Amino acid sequence: MSSSHPQVGLTSPHRYAFPALFDELERQGICNSAVLQQSGLKSLEGELGYHKRVALFRAAQALAKEPETALRAGQRQQISNYGAYGYALATSETLADAWRVGRDFFNLSGSMFRVSFEVDNGVGIWRSHDPESLGPLLPFIAEYWRSSQSRVLALVLGRRFPTLRMQFPYPPPQHAQAYRQVFGCPVSFHCDSMEWHFDASVLSEPCVLADPDTARLCEHFCRHLVERSDGGSPLQREIMRACVGNLAGASVQARVIARSLNMSVRTMYRRLQEEGISFSSLLDRLRRSLALEYLRNTELPVEEIGARCGYSDVANFRKAFKRWTGRAPSSYRRS
Repeated sequence: MSSSHPQVGLTSPHRYAFPALFDELERQGICNSAVLQQSGLKSLEGELGYHKRVALFRAAQALAKEPETALRAGQRQQISNYGAYGYALATSETLADAWRVGRDFFNLSGSMFRVSFEVDNGVGIWRSHDPESLGPLLPFIAEYWRSSQSRVLALVLGRRFPTLRMQFPYPPPQHAQAYRQVFGCPVSFHCDSMEWHFDASVLSEPCVLADPDTARLCEHFCRHLVERSDGGSPLQREIMRACVGNLAGASVQARVIARSLNMSVRTMYRRLQEEGISFSSLLDRLRRSLALEYLRNTELPVEEIGARCGYSDVANFRKAFKRWTGRAPSSYRRS
């Protein structure tokens, strides 16, 4: 490996690029422990599942002292914050190769959005699906991830990424002018979809840190991370991610989840049947996984954990937990 390229810390725990956000909050006098306390998490050790990332963003938004916090945090982003995934992108031969890596290992990016890509008359379009599922957190998370991605793309290219337009589905915030300064392009709000338009010719440009040996090493490690995941198939992971945002305070309806994935309920049921699992079983697995993580990593009361897992009656939650583990939630937490 060339000494001019950064060394890859393959054994470091993945942090889904949160260090940039913590650095910006620290600049405002907000320490990491305050963010953890606000989020209900004990630590950042281990993998940061979707619901943990939501909790961290919610805490950051509540504690931030400046309206442009998320945009500024994204501009602090570094390739190293994404671990092996980031280095796999940066050392690809061209931006098209980096895009392929990003697509193949998208779950390692920590993105809160499901994204599709197309090219229309020379314009590349990244489209985020079902952003409204994030509710009031959408503007903060959208600002952070769009700012982070534009920063990383600039580092990979060695120059400003040629963005043509940004579209957001929510009203313009008071700091809307900061969007234009960060992205360097026209920005539209109140849009029907959340899109990022750019000059697609940039995909053929070389990455400034291109290194075939490093790229292969990092892709191998990313593949290892994905293969050891117990999250099921890509479809099952997509369904569970969509369900997470609908668990608390409302019943999870299969038709709503299917619509968020741009498919019919019948198609979703058929594809799950082909994989040997039902929607209700997948939902039960998700609730079990969330309950275990909350009990291991937070101090939240059992009643609150039950509500976050979709149980309006704590007695039903305790009954389900006993079925999953053979133990009561309080007993499991003590051990």
